[in-house]
Amino acid sequence: MNAAPSMLELVVASASALTPAIKAFVLRSANGEALPPFEPGAHLGVQVMQPNGQAGQRAYSLARPHGAPDRYEIAVLHEPDGAGGSAWMHGLAEGARVLAQAPRNDFALRRGEAAPLLIAGGIGITPLLCMARALAAEGQAFEFHYATRSPEATAYLEEVRALGGRVVHDGGDPARGLDLRALLAVPVPGRHLHVCGPRGLVQAVVDTARAQGWADDHVHFELFAGALAQAGDAAFEVRTLRSGHLLTVPPGRSLLDVLIAAGLDPLYDCRQGDCGVCAVDVVEGVPDHRDHNLSPREKADGRTICTCVSRARTPQLVLDL
Repeated sequence: MNAAPSMLELVVASASALTPAIKAFVLRSANGEALPPFEPGAHLGVQVMQPNGQAGQRAYSLARPHGAPDRYEIAVLHEPDGAGGSAWMHGLAEGARVLAQAPRNDFALRRGEAAPLLIAGGIGITPLLCMARALAAEGQAFEFHYATRSPEATAYLEEVRALGGRVVHDGGDPARGLDLRALLAVPVPGRHLHVCGPRGLVQAVVDTARAQGWADDHVHFELFAGALAQAGDAAFEVRTLRSGHLLTVPPGRSLLDVLIAAGLDPLYDCRQGDCGVCAVDVVEGVPDHRDHNLSPREKADGRTICTCVSRARTPQLVLDL
């Protein structure tokens, strides 16, 4: 791989199995220089090779705080039904070279007057473990809960317990998992909730927190696929300027899926708002940005939309398609 000027050149210092499906990777600077610092909750945009031979980008949360300036730690879940990026990552051995964008943080640890509440599900443990490690190193109090299917599927199990975390195995049945109503029953002033994991868990945590009276600006979440349904999501129209289609995007369905169903053959890759491959120009209307790729300035300008996760704030969008 040839590195673009903005890409970091990294080498795999170690690759170790945490579970049958999850591997941890320690990535060092390939040239020995200090790597860009980051705060807990940040992710690394790693360039992966896909089965079609083309490069893609995947976001992997950094699992260890920036204590050693020459290395990063990530953990990757192998997804057999995915687009091939995780399989490529699992094929990397010690000494392999990888390229990555510098860390970016869309899920920063919020510190208030009360101890933060951390909730993780599955591979969503990675950013929350980074937060817990940082808080523990600072001697700060926090509450930590971690839901997985089984002990065998639980990455970092013993360390989470050593950090005071409560681990629940639900066997794939959410009814046997965390008691969210009890956990979120009484919002504490100044307490921030952070949750990351599968869509079902994150949606349940966010919905329960809202129902229990948590303030929206104290509820923080990150998904590894797609975007959460949000209260008030409504259908909107999309007019494609060059191809002349007028399409309706209903609640619960992505703009990208509607474009594909209409036969427009749009570009896309990650389907989770990370890579920016699906971004198209907006001619009219106001996007409701839910991606992790566009910069704050690009989102404020409203001239581009990532079709895989974002929606519309106006009844209609006109796209340059």
